[in-house]
Amino acid sequence: MRKDAEYTGLTPAAQDLAQLNERPSCRMVPDMDIPKRQPTWRFLAAAAIVFVIWYFFLQPRAQTLDASEQVELLRLARAQLVAAVSGSGTVEVDESVLSPRLLEPRSAFVTLSLDGALRGCMIDTFEPHEPLYQNVLHNTALAATGDERFPAVTEALIDGMGIAISVLTVRRAIAFGGPEVLIETLEPNLDGVILTIEDTTASYLPEIWETFPDPEEFLSQLCAKAGWSADRWRREPYPEVLTYRTFRFEEGG
Repeated sequence: MRKDAEYTGLTPAAQDLAQLNERPSCRMVPDMDIPKRQPTWRFLAAAAIVFVIWYFFLQPRAQTLDASEQVELLRLARAQLVAAVSGSGTVEVDESVLSPRLLEPRSAFVTLSLDGALRGCMIDTFEPHEPLYQNVLHNTALAATGDERFPAVTEALIDGMGIAISVLTVRRAIAFGGPEVLIETLEPNLDGVILTIEDTTASYLPEIWETFPDPEEFLSQLCAKAGWSADRWRREPYPEVLTYRTFRFEEGG
């Protein structure tokens, strides 16, 4: 290795080391020339924020009520059942003693059962249009006297009747280009399903998955409930499909 005059006085080994350090391949590139990579923690933090926003604010979830609110709604439903059967009209309610959540516009199914068997289940509309407690009163009366599948409840049956309330979430429209896509989109045991063709609408609550766990059978039975052919959900023009979730509670629950 060449020994330049500027290295005079250095030992041969020291001269070699000094020249090696001056080679371009050994020089440090300025920080600005190195592509910078984002720290992993920033990516993880951003992903966590997105998940929290989705979980707490965007995903469909049931409108939960605390224990006291559930008891109050069931008490009102029981009083309305008695009033509807006896022809006394709608029970009077002092709104000042109700919690804010019971005064919010929400929709709810009211289900009546007798010895464990369905005896009436009604919802006036899926669109929230009145305070939750009023909707429960309204649908209790409908379930007792307006479900065409059953005769009206009589006073002799009241004591043996069970009441369940299912509060709905906001509905979500399902866009699909074929029956296979629809099957993949539904979430059994979680989704309530609404099918609509023109002026006819039919719905199954999420608990109906216990009776029809297979999605194809679930949809076929729902079509039959609406009065259509069982395979109507497979054929174009496809029905409008909406899903929802529920928060369900019942007497003795």
